[in-house]
Amino acid sequence: MTTDILQLPANVPVCPVRGSVIYPTMVQHIDASRSLSINAIEAAMAGEKVILIVSQRDKDVDDPQGADLYDVGTACNVLRVRKNPDGTVQMLVSAVARARAKNYTRDEYLRADIELMPEVAADPVEFQALARELREKFDIIAANGKVSAESVQTIQGKEEAGEMADHIAFNLDFKLEDKQALLEAASPTARIRKLLTLLDTEQEVQAVQARIRAQVKEEIDKNQREYYLREQMKVIQKELQGGEDGEEGDEADVFRTKIEALELKPDVKKEIDREVNRLARMHPDAAEASVIRTYLTWVTELPWNTRSEDRLDVPEAAQILDDDHYGLEKVKDRVLEFLAVRRLRKERAERGELSAEDVNKGPILVFTGPPGVGKTSIAQSIAKALGRKYVRIALGGARDESDIRGHRRTYIGAMPGRLIQGIRTAGTKNPVILLDEVDKLGTSYQGDPSSALLEVLDPSQNQHFTDHYLGVAFDLSEVMFIATANYPEQIPAALMDRMEVIDFSSYIEQEKLEIAKRYLMPRQLTQNGLKPNQISFTDAALERLISHYTREAGVRNLEREIGTVARKVARRIATAEVKRVKVTDKELDRYLGQARHTPETENREDMVGVSTGMFYTPVGGDILFVETSVMPGKGLVLTGQLGDVMKESARAALTYAKTNSERFHIDKSRIDDSEIHVHVPAGAIPKEGPSAGGAMATSLISALTGIPARHDVAMTGEMTLTGRYLPIGGLKEKVLGARRAGIKHIIMPKANEPDLRDIPLHLRSSMRFHPCETVDEVLDVALVGGLKALERGAGLSNVPAPETPKRKTGRRGAGASA
Repeated sequence: MTTDILQLPANVPVCPVRGSVIYPTMVQHIDASRSLSINAIEAAMAGEKVILIVSQRDKDVDDPQGADLYDVGTACNVLRVRKNPDGTVQMLVSAVARARAKNYTRDEYLRADIELMPEVAADPVEFQALARELREKFDIIAANGKVSAESVQTIQGKEEAGEMADHIAFNLDFKLEDKQALLEAASPTARIRKLLTLLDTEQEVQAVQARIRAQVKEEIDKNQREYYLREQMKVIQKELQGGEDGEEGDEADVFRTKIEALELKPDVKKEIDREVNRLARMHPDAAEASVIRTYLTWVTELPWNTRSEDRLDVPEAAQILDDDHYGLEKVKDRVLEFLAVRRLRKERAERGELSAEDVNKGPILVFTGPPGVGKTSIAQSIAKALGRKYVRIALGGARDESDIRGHRRTYIGAMPGRLIQGIRTAGTKNPVILLDEVDKLGTSYQGDPSSALLEVLDPSQNQHFTDHYLGVAFDLSEVMFIATANYPEQIPAALMDRMEVIDFSSYIEQEKLEIAKRYLMPRQLTQNGLKPNQISFTDAALERLISHYTREAGVRNLEREIGTVARKVARRIATAEVKRVKVTDKELDRYLGQARHTPETENREDMVGVSTGMFYTPVGGDILFVETSVMPGKGLVLTGQLGDVMKESARAALTYAKTNSERFHIDKSRIDDSEIHVHVPAGAIPKEGPSAGGAMATSLISALTGIPARHDVAMTGEMTLTGRYLPIGGLKEKVLGARRAGIKHIIMPKANEPDLRDIPLHLRSSMRFHPCETVDEVLDVALVGGLKALERGAGLSNVPAPETPKRKTGRRGAGASA
């Protein structure tokens, strides 16, 4: 040293350094590029050649003040200074002692008062033990090559343990804070203890690094080995193929490139990569290679992350639905609700309030109703309105679970299920998939497809749907599933519970008329080569076509009949018989022949024992007549192919009449000693249901009392023995059928009043409805004279039945027929 430690000046220039610490007894080069540091070096050289080297707390500070520096630094003698051509300065210093800086001042450079930090004496025995431990630990670390051989030799040559600790701290890659803490430790014992702790940590880090290095080396060696073997296989395959270029390895690489582009989940990618590696190691002519190749083709062609962008413009979607279909307001409302919810979810997701999974979930709907009402076609319009791809899967008659889940690859000719096939065809993972005729699924020894659908149609499970062929999970949660069914009661309850039911009712005549004019006629004219000015239908012709030539809930047969007329007109035009034709109701017989259906019409007069009921079938509603005749004999006779429930309604009506015989002035002997015959015409057609209870009671009591039933009144409702009038279903269709028959008054259960909202306003205003809670209220409307006529015994049949059951003595209700 050029200057004794006791002769250091009290105030010296300060040179801040970044990211390093210098310890006493070291000789080091320091490069200075900042004017602050260069000025401090020049001041030191102009003075006593002593400078304080202090580390910055934050190395990113370019112009540090005293507060930006640590309190303890290293006092150094400046041995040599060299200026470089680029303006920087290189300084060689010899570190003398630890020093604490006080009272920083700043001009063109920093100066500070310094206070030297003398070494603190230590217990010799403890110091010797710590020194030995320090040497042993350093030898272990040095053996791993973390310190250069020159530095190791220098450090191991140090006799004094404190000095050795300083050199070890300088040469190892510790944090700046840890190095500064060792500099600030004046006691060699404390310094060595801290250093031993750091060395223990360094040993653990080195051990982990060694494990990682070994694992990486092993993986690299494995990959290199596989590459080498794969190249050898290519050469061998080329030789086996007579010198032709083998493409199997290239094919595996092509599959790998496609799989990387799919951005698959790790578990899915792992399984598919395994198959690719198998293909790469396999002879191209092997039977298994063809199976794997087909599998990988399926996997790489599926839209794992490809989606259609939803059209979220609600008014535009509403216009598309209205253009394609007339009516079906409930269905359209549900689709537009889904669009509105999806739009709001997307907006919330953009604000980070919802996840992508919550936004993309699709609804699961089931459309139920009779054939031909537009269930299938509206699904296609929904896809069009949403801007999504459309896939139809016909499930009628499917009786194999593999239709849904696919075949396992162990079978020859195995292939994915129809869901995965449909998604591949669509090319997106969020299409509209129509599961058509889901109520007609069958079962066999090969499994139950309806049970396989339980996972598909469960929003909480279908995001992990696993097709047997794929063997990996595919996300179906973004698919909008729509199922259709004619008979929802045939769908298993567990499956039905997973779907939102939207019921399609039969079209009324007015709706059929509008559909025919807007959609059916233009389509049939195009299909039959006619121009709009060559053929036209009057409204009366279409109405007659609907009522007398078709009997259906939908419009399929109606379109066929329009097509028939169009073809016959086309023939007449083609033969130059006519140039244009206007089809009227009177000319329908010419084109279609005699009318096939004659709707029931109301009776022309009030009749004893004949009441008018209403019924509903999948093809629409209509009226029926209940006829009752009383004759000598015993018992109740029911005819007209009545079902069990309808027979029970007749027995309940008879019991009600017996119970109230005194009030209605009915002689009990007339009931007990007579054969009461109840007949419902159209005997070839089976009839069932409880809703004819009111009509049965009216017909029976009319026949027993001789009071005529009104011919302009039709009724529907279930009755009980106590005379309550209970609600029924299908009121809209029944009312429409009654209106077509000319009925003006409708008797209905009071509980069905909310159903009147489904009936078009113009029909409601042209008819009168009588909500009833009891059979008495029904009789008050249905019988001529009402309940008052009954209670005063105004009928003609309140006389006892004859003693002998002779035909000529029995009095029958006027106008009744069997």
